[in-house]
Amino acid sequence: MSYMIKLPSLISSKIKRNRFTRLFYTVHHSEKRGLFYVKLDNDSRAILHYISEGKVLDMQRINVPHRYTGKGLARLLTETAFTYVILNNYYMYLTCEYMQKYYLAIKNPDLEEYVVGPPHILEGPDSKSLDPNIIYELPDPEDFLIYSS
Repeated sequence: MSYMIKLPSLISSKIKRNRFTRLFYTVHHSEKRGLFYVKLDNDSRAILHYISEGKVLDMQRINVPHRYTGKGLARLLTETAFTYVILNNYYMYLTCEYMQKYYLAIKNPDLEEYVVGPPHILEGPDSKSLDPNIIYELPDPEDFLIYSS
C-alpha cells in the first residue's frame, strides 16, 4: 500500500513542470490593451504588459499570481512575446528585469537584432550571454499558440 502512495510522488518529482507548461496553458494576446496573458482558475491571470510605440514594444512587466510561481508561466509569456516580435518584425525594449535576465540567458545573434534596449543590455559587462555553453536557437513559432482578442 505504501508503494502506491510513493509511486505518484516519485514520478511527479522526476517530471519538470516547466518543460510542459505549454501543454497546459494557452497564451492570449490583446494588442489593444498591450497584454499577453494566460487565464488561470478563479478569474486570475498571468500577465505580460507592454507599451507599443510604433514598431517598438516596451516590455514593462510580468505578473504571475504567487500561487502559480515556479510553474514556468513567466518564461512561457516571455518566449511567446519574443516569438511574436520576431514573426511580426517588431523591436523590443526590455524594461522588465525578468525578461532582461532571460534574454541574456538565451542571447544569440538572431535575437540580438530585435532588442533595442536598455543600454546596459546592449553594451557593457552585462551584455554578454550568461552561459557560454547554451544552445543558440530561437523558440519555434509552432510551439506557441497566440490568440488575439
